[in-house]
Amino acid sequence: MEGEIKGPVTILIVEDEKIVAMDIAGGLKSAGYQVSGIVSSGKEAIDLVEKNPPDLILMDIRIKGDIDGIQTAEIIQSQHDIPIVYLTAFADENTLSRARITAPYGYIIKPFDKKTAHTMIEIVLYKNSMEKKIKENERWLSKILQYSGDAMIATDAHGEIKLMNKVAEIATGWKSEEVTGRDINEILKLSEENTKEQINDPIKIFFNDDHIQDKTKTAILIDKYTKEKLITGTASWIKDDKNITTGIVVVFRDITKQRCVEKERERLFKKVSLAQERLKVVSKRLMEVQESERRHIARELHDEIGQILTAIKINIQTAFKLIGTEKIETHLNEGVELIEEALFQVRKLSIDLRPSMLDDLGLVPALRWYVDRQSVRAGISAKVVVDDTITRLPSEIEITCFRVAQEALTNIIKHSKATHVNITLYYEDGDLHLKIVDDGVGFNFFAAVQRSLKGESMGILGMQERVELIGGKIKINSKAGNGSTVHTIFPGDVINLK
Repeated sequence: MEGEIKGPVTILIVEDEKIVAMDIAGGLKSAGYQVSGIVSSGKEAIDLVEKNPPDLILMDIRIKGDIDGIQTAEIIQSQHDIPIVYLTAFADENTLSRARITAPYGYIIKPFDKKTAHTMIEIVLYKNSMEKKIKENERWLSKILQYSGDAMIATDAHGEIKLMNKVAEIATGWKSEEVTGRDINEILKLSEENTKEQINDPIKIFFNDDHIQDKTKTAILIDKYTKEKLITGTASWIKDDKNITTGIVVVFRDITKQRCVEKERERLFKKVSLAQERLKVVSKRLMEVQESERRHIARELHDEIGQILTAIKINIQTAFKLIGTEKIETHLNEGVELIEEALFQVRKLSIDLRPSMLDDLGLVPALRWYVDRQSVRAGISAKVVVDDTITRLPSEIEITCFRVAQEALTNIIKHSKATHVNITLYYEDGDLHLKIVDDGVGFNFFAAVQRSLKGESMGILGMQERVELIGGKIKINSKAGNGSTVHTIFPGDVINLK
């Protein structure tokens, strides 16, 4: 460890009286020390220290040359951590005052005996060794504090800042040299996390009442630049061996990003939970719709097509009996009419399931045909406006747009009491937009969503699921008395625009 002396202790003697110097050197050698040199001037001492630093210097105050022993000591100490003991026959107050400035380890007043010198040297070497160890420990502690993951501010018993590490500098925006000696309450400006109310005595927020407790609490820190950061920390008293308070240490951590991550995780969890609920509702409703469609198709087949086919069968059976008579022609004509009616019903059922026009001609013709057909039946004015650049789109985009328009128009006709409907299909910033606007009575959007989640109505939820399933997004706005707007957007990368 730094501060420990290995081998014989080396001592430099700076003494301008040669006989005295030789006598001192002899005494040191007999005591087991090694004399690294004997010089009589400050310049010689400085040069020798540069070449071969000793463990200790015995420095006479009055020496030869332009600088005396005190000035020489100042120069040496500015560059080396070597303990210096003054040798002097002059103990006047003025000389001692000058010597104290250099913080010497001791004085030996000449003349002196060898035992006194030996005792002084041993005390000085021990003191120097302990100081070096203390300094080394302080450097280690300083490094640990400065590069700790937590911010730390230490004060005296009155709350004046004595130490602030690098992390605390970053958190507060203040430099350590700017705040040393200032009241911690001026620097650690805090407010309540929920109410944002300013905390008058910020340091106490980290204590549990006024007792010694390491209880973590959270608060909002307003830094030097008025930026808010959420922190969590603790505070403790620093006490000496007699349990007397000597200071306070506050340790805290910036958890702003952590809290943002937690909120984002919570938001995503809620989103996933809602999606799962919606999926359950959609799955349940899908089965109900499938069964409903099966019932509808079965009824159509039985009531319409089945009856027509039965009539055709009876007509043909009758025609067989009338072969060779004039009445057979009448029955054949009736049979042709019944077959045409059956074909009409099959086409109608096929169109309701999926318009062949959508596959053959694309979205735009199918959309115009469907809107014209439904508006005539409902007796409302409906207009379709399409961007001239839109031709064919990916099949999943076309069927989704068609189903959204189909569902929206069905809802408008059933519930809105609208007289005008505008449907626009256009590109904007590379995205495909489908907007359906009516002038009806409107509806409560949130109530409709809740009904969808309960499985009472699948209109809105069904549209959302269809659109989001292929990477689009849908916005539905409606207010009572102000009509409604269904706005669907498909990003350019979804529709593969070139």
